[in-house]
Amino acid sequence: MNHKVHLAHLGCAKNMVDSEIFLAHFDRLGFSQTENPNDADLVLVNTCGFITAAKEQSIDTIFEHVEAKNRRVVVAGCLYQRYANLPEQMPEVDGWLRTNNYKDVRTLIQKLGFNTDGFTSTANQYERVLLEKNSHAYLRISEGCNKNCSFCSIPGFKGRMVSRTIESLVEEAQTLIDNGIKELNIVSQDTCNYGVDIYGAGKGGKHFRTLLEKLTELDIERVRLLYLYPLWLDHNFYEFMAENPKICNYIDMPLQHASQKVLKSMKRPGNGDRYLEEISKIRTIMPDVSMRTTLIVGFPGETEADFQELNDFVREANFEWLGAFPYYREENTTAFNLNEQVHHKTKYRRQRQILNTYHQMRQNLPSRIGQTHRVILEEKIDNIWLARTYFQAPEVDGVVYVKNHDGYTGELLDVTITNELDFDLEADPKV
Repeated sequence: MNHKVHLAHLGCAKNMVDSEIFLAHFDRLGFSQTENPNDADLVLVNTCGFITAAKEQSIDTIFEHVEAKNRRVVVAGCLYQRYANLPEQMPEVDGWLRTNNYKDVRTLIQKLGFNTDGFTSTANQYERVLLEKNSHAYLRISEGCNKNCSFCSIPGFKGRMVSRTIESLVEEAQTLIDNGIKELNIVSQDTCNYGVDIYGAGKGGKHFRTLLEKLTELDIERVRLLYLYPLWLDHNFYEFMAENPKICNYIDMPLQHASQKVLKSMKRPGNGDRYLEEISKIRTIMPDVSMRTTLIVGFPGETEADFQELNDFVREANFEWLGAFPYYREENTTAFNLNEQVHHKTKYRRQRQILNTYHQMRQNLPSRIGQTHRVILEEKIDNIWLARTYFQAPEVDGVVYVKNHDGYTGELLDVTITNELDFDLEADPKV
C-alpha cells in the first residue's frame, strides 16, 4: 500500500454500507485504512444530512479535519447529496464524492496528486471493507423512498426507491457469509416495498418475501428485518417469518405517532387503535416476537391531548424497544411550513415523558432470568463476551454479557440468563 486513508463515518446503517463500499474502492487504489487521522494522507468524511443535529455534526467533523491541515479532506454522503452547493460554501475541502462509482474515486484521488500506478483492478460495485470486526453486517436492498412523509427530507435528495436485484443481493450475502458473517441485517428506506420498481406491483411484501426465501437458503444463522412500515405487510408474511427459523422473530416498525390527526398531518397511515390491533395479531402469530418502534414528539399541531394519546399507546403497546425524538423542522419538507409549531421546551418535555413511560412499562415485561437463548459472540472485552440474541438488533438494542467462556467471534452459544440490567443481560454458558 502506498497511502493511508482515515474514514470519519457518520449516520445510519445504510450510510455505513456506503462507507464500506468507499473503503473497498480506496483499498483497490493502494490505500490502507488507518484509525488515526494524524497518520492519514487522506480523510474521507461520509456525512449524514437527515436532521439538523446530524448536519451540524457532519459540518463540525469536516472542519475538524480541514483545520488539521496535514492531510487531504474528501467529503461524501447525504449532506452533499442534499446540498449541492457545499463546494462553493466550503472551499477548504479538497474534494467531493457524490457516488460510490469506482471511476469517480479514482479520478478524484488522481486529481489530488496521489499516484495510482500499478493499481488497475476494478472494484465490484458492491465490494465492501467491513467496518465492524464482528459477526453481523448490513445488507442494503434498495435506496430512496416512494413514501412522502411530511417530516422526512430523504426522498428529496435520495430520490424514489431503486431496488437491487435478488441475484445481486444473494451474491453479496454469500460474500459476507464467506467472510464470517453470521447475521444479515436487512436495511433500506422502504423495506416492505422492495422490488416493486423492478419486478412490478407486489402487495403484502411479495417481492421482499421472495428475496428472503433466497437469502435463507444460504448458510446463514440469522436474518433480521429492519425498518418495516406498519400496515404494509399482510399476516401471511408474518406467518412466513414465524415458520422460517433463520428469520428473527423481531419487528422494527417506525410508527412515529398514535394520534390519527397527527399521523394524517405526517402523511402516515393508521392510528393507535389500528396499530394495537396489528401488534396483537403479530404477537398471536409470533408469541416470542420482540418489537421496536420509533416515535416523534412535538410535531406541528400536536396538542397535549394528542401527546397523551401517544403516551397511553406506549403504555399499552408494550414495546420491548423504543426510541423517541423531538421533531426537527427541516427545509424542503411539507411539514416545514405547517402552522402551530411546538415550542422546543415542550418537545423535550414530551420526549422525556414518553421515555419515562417506556421505562416504567419495561418493568412489567416478563423476566428473562433463567431462560436459555442462543447468542452470537461478537467482541471480547476484559474476559467478558458481548453477544446478541435474536431479540437484540445491533447498536440500538441491548447486549448479553457472557462470562466464563473462552470462545471466538462468530461462535454460536447457548446461554442461560442470570441477571437483567437496565437494557442489557448477563449470562453463563448453558451447562
